[in-house]
Amino acid sequence: MGDPTALLEPARLEKAWRAPSGVVRIALRRGEAPGAVTVEASGPGAEEALAAWLPHLPPADGHDTFATDHPVVRRLHRALPGLRVVGVPWLLDVACAAILQQRVTLREARQSWGRIVRAHGERGEAGLAFPAAARLAEVPGWELERLGVDPKRGRALRALAREEARRPFLRPGTPLADLRVRLLALDGIGPWTTGMVLGFGAGDPDAVLVGDLHAPSQIAWALAGEARADDARMLELLEPFRGQRFRVTRLVLGAGPAAPRM
Repeated sequence: MGDPTALLEPARLEKAWRAPSGVVRIALRRGEAPGAVTVEASGPGAEEALAAWLPHLPPADGHDTFATDHPVVRRLHRALPGLRVVGVPWLLDVACAAILQQRVTLREARQSWGRIVRAHGERGEAGLAFPAAARLAEVPGWELERLGVDPKRGRALRALAREEARRPFLRPGTPLADLRVRLLALDGIGPWTTGMVLGFGAGDPDAVLVGDLHAPSQIAWALAGEARADDARMLELLEPFRGQRFRVTRLVLGAGPAAPRM
């Protein structure tokens, strides 16, 4: 969707990111055996990047033991058998993308992401990557505004970048509890952004998207037939799935029935 660091096709995903050793590109392709995926890496330090990530694959996300009596969730789980909650090594990218999505449309966030990458990203033999934390921390606020990022989101981006450059924590294998504490301690990062990072980046199958504009009503419609809901009602409906709340959220948001427009 216009991301200069990635390529997504039906049977292939390629992603370039700034690893500690330089720009690394990961290519994931559908394997020949059912359910198999091939993983390839290129760029300086590619072997080290794979060695740090492969022990976490396949993810210990509870996929094989997930079971429910809820008819909608059971149907969605069977319809999307390949959905796994995977932690990825480009956690900084996920976190910055989540910050860029705060209070704006997804289209606006994507446009800002592309502008930042093209203006300040790092190009290596493996492709073009989102800037490293140290580089992003040096980008002044006025420059981020020029690229379409308002001051509040810009301050959050720079705060995250400074913290990551000073004491790296956005890495595969960082305990989820530590990630949550470190993220929530930063100005401009709240429960919604933290939930996005934990679920979409760190592979937490129980992450919740508190503060999301659409998720409460979508989940309430799918699970209870209620057209509108707030965070409290969403959490109440997700409580029976504790331990797998992000999986249920992904199933509903990805393929569930759309809540009626009011």
